Amino acid sequence: MRFELLEDWLRWQESCHPVAIDLGLERVSQVAQRLGLLPATSKVITVAGTNGKGTCVAALEALVQDAGFTCGVYSSPHILRYNERIRINGYFASDADICRAFAAIDEARGDISLTYFEFGTLAALFLFHEAGLSYWVLEVGLGGRLDATNIVDADIAVITSIALDHTEWLGPDRESIGREKAGISRPGIPLVCADFDPPASVLEVAKQQGCQLLQIGADFGFCESPQGTVFWVRDLQGAPISVHLPQPSLAAAMQVGRLLNLFVDLPVAAFARISLPGRLEYVVVGGRSVILDVAHNPAAFAYLAQGLRNRHPEEKFLIVVAMMADKDLEEPLAAFDGVVESWHLTTIPGFARAASTVQLRQALPGAAPAREFGAVADALQAALQSGSTAPVLVTGSFYTVADAKRFLLHRETVIETLG
Repeated sequence: MRFELLEDWLRWQESCHPVAIDLGLERVSQVAQRLGLLPATSKVITVAGTNGKGTCVAALEALVQDAGFTCGVYSSPHILRYNERIRINGYFASDADICRAFAAIDEARGDISLTYFEFGTLAALFLFHEAGLSYWVLEVGLGGRLDATNIVDADIAVITSIALDHTEWLGPDRESIGREKAGISRPGIPLVCADFDPPASVLEVAKQQGCQLLQIGADFGFCESPQGTVFWVRDLQGAPISVHLPQPSLAAAMQVGRLLNLFVDLPVAAFARISLPGRLEYVVVGGRSVILDVAHNPAAFAYLAQGLRNRHPEEKFLIVVAMMADKDLEEPLAAFDGVVESWHLTTIPGFARAASTVQLRQALPGAAPAREFGAVADALQAALQSGSTAPVLVTGSFYTVADAKRFLLHRETVIETLG
């Protein structure tokens, strides 16, 4: 074993490959074959999409477990602990198990170099295979076609949404991005699409592959009633339920469950138990609401802003924001125009990709006042002590929310994740 501690393995993996992102399946496939991980011996559901992947994955996990089956979930990125990426039957993998998987991968790879994400993907598959689980639910990290998760042939593929993000890797428009995401499909398998207006490239790939294309609005979906959201799948309709997570992703999970014959009646109660850290997560600090959301691209910011308008129609917010410099800054921030009382601009110290507070200030919409801070903790502390009674929103990236959560762990807080 190269290391005994998980943090040492992760630190080494961050620098052991020449580049952080190296899309392609050849290297990681070779190592998976050496470990005997391919082909998968379980049913595999692979989920791609720009936004809403985490919601769909969590919903699938809930449906599979409600039906009495064992389930492994691989998702990324994590917020506080690396272990969040690998769940087996609802529990995070232990440090010891992940280290054991890393050691086996390191021995099997020989002189093959792997990225941080590829190590993590193989570790998840190693532990799932070892546990003999009924289902594997794999969340694509970036794109789909060349993502490490795509070494496994999916039995059902899901695309939650397609919007502009990671254009330097996936292409400049929705057509090219859609083609990359549709690359998780396989000949003849169901392809569940929760994008109401999918690019033509997705439809083309589905036709070329002979996939059974199931489209939101036609084969499955949801509608609003005075009592809540009503989900439906062809001949089935569920009871109204109050949900705060993206309905298209939840509806897609329901369609997958129907394909797998996991239920007779729509088990909408399973959705009420889903808790996703950092997705409209409410934390009460001294009677004050702090909302944590990992939105980090224009579509996610637009969804978040509209959700806040719907839930708090008369409120304005103190917004603590730190973003990545390689993201569009102006369009996401413009989504909050009219609902911001003041901006608390900050950055992620020591993180090369983080936008500076100067860059954020230049991208701000409207005339709301703005202050600049050197770290998320400082910005959040100032917002809480500002004298305003407005709720505080912390957003901009997974890293922003992670830093806020670390700060809040040192305070007396009550978490109220909305359902």
